Amino acid sequence: MRERRIDIDRLDIRLKGVSPELARAAVGDLGRDLTSQLAAARQDQGDRRTGSLDRAASGTVRLAPGATPSELRRTIAGRIAAVIRSTTKT
Repeated sequence: MRERRIDIDRLDIRLKGVSPELARAAVGDLGRDLTSQLAAARQDQGDRRTGSLDRAASGTVRLAPGATPSELRRTIAGRIAAVIRSTTKT
């Protein structure tokens, strides 16, 4: 099995209107959710994909009031995964 790896040196997430407690709870397992989303997308891709990303902005997300930490985490992971997928190539 080939090694699959993503190195993220720095990740800045701005959470306007989100309590510090919700933010901490949401990003606690962010890596696990990101890995899951990237793995699901990778199943459809047979070739190894490589790329480099220096900086990316994924835009603004509006969450419903009362969003749970898992909903926030899935949303953040989805945005990061989309940016990674769009910048990698075969």
